[in-house]
Amino acid sequence: MIKEKLAATSIHFTISAFILFSFLLIAFYIWYPTPYAEISGLNHLLLVLIGVDLVLGPLLTFIIFKKNKPSLKFDLTFIATIQLIAFIYGAHAIYQGHPVYISYAVDRFELIPAKDALPEKAQHEEFKVSKLGFPKLAYAKLPEDREARNALLFEAISGLPDLERRPEYYEPFGNFVTAVLQKGLTPQQLSSTPESNQKLEVFIAKHGKTANDYAYLPLVGKEKDVLWVWDKATEQPVGTLDIDPWRLSNVATNG
Repeated sequence: MIKEKLAATSIHFTISAFILFSFLLIAFYIWYPTPYAEISGLNHLLLVLIGVDLVLGPLLTFIIFKKNKPSLKFDLTFIATIQLIAFIYGAHAIYQGHPVYISYAVDRFELIPAKDALPEKAQHEEFKVSKLGFPKLAYAKLPEDREARNALLFEAISGLPDLERRPEYYEPFGNFVTAVLQKGLTPQQLSSTPESNQKLEVFIAKHGKTANDYAYLPLVGKEKDVLWVWDKATEQPVGTLDIDPWRLSNVATNG
């Protein structure tokens, strides 16, 4: 009896794990490449998926499985249905939360999730992207016309999406990257607290060069905000610092 239960549970677990991890592999490779996963608030969704699909489902199979049980087929179908519902819920939430754009506006990068992205409103073809694809970097540029800028401001105050969430104002990021990398926090600000200074030293030891060779730009996520570190010479991101840029800015200013 126990051997039959363990065999059925093992089969159930293997099938569930294959389906779940195949989905997650694709999702995290395409939708959540580093560093977006860590700041997007996925922990609770992953716990639901893992808990139901890899723990609860196989556990229920172990409990109810009895080879000649008349209702066995119904019981297994019911368990599979609950798992499927949980999987669809989790997969949909992961899809809805993944960044379609990483928009730079004013002084920060912000993840724009699929549920808020409006690629059909983009003026440039490169931003009329599929929500199923890789995240796209964009520079959200304020309109030069004063009336248009005022209109945008009033729309944001009234509750409509602000600049960073308006693809009609997106411009190719590469055209502005040099100017963007002149902004952000300075190494002096990063050294203003022992904790942030230690994290900076660890980063420099790992990646080389000097602190002044990098730009430290706020990256706003759903779960938390971090500093996105870019190499000024290559104009490419090289990693993140787990530092709240707004708290550090206040400390440096007050100091």
